Amino acid sequence: MQASLKKYLIIVCPPVCFLLLMVVAVSSRHSPQQELTELQIDVAQIRLGATVEEAEALFGASADATTETKGVIVDSKTMFTAANEQAAKYVPPEDYVLHTWKRGEFYATVAFDEEGQAVCRWAWWNNPPPRTPYSPYQVLKRVGL
Repeated sequence: MQASLKKYLIIVCPPVCFLLLMVVAVSSRHSPQQELTELQIDVAQIRLGATVEEAEALFGASADATTETKGVIVDSKTMFTAANEQAAKYVPPEDYVLHTWKRGEFYATVAFDEEGQAVCRWAWWNNPPPRTPYSPYQVLKRVGL
């Protein structure tokens, strides 16, 4: 009885210890979530239906860029341009005016409809933070899951 328990522990302990070490390594190397910027907070405060003037008052300045485009609003944070093939899955594209504000390396865009009301808003940046090779996503990708 004693010998079989010892044999069982010899077989089970190394894989369990290895898995525990991997969990600790992955969780300690995983970068913390990026804190919200002031611009992202401002974008979240823009209510749908707000006017251009209300958005400018919230951002404290006129938009840095204004463009007209055709697109499809999917939800309050997602818009597909008419050229995007996924837009065809939804309603026909409509005309929108995109107002974009820039603060540092971050951008905020608000889409206004023909009546001048906000219908979609989002914050973005050109250079997303680098992913650590030890993030759960990267580890699972390397393993093939």
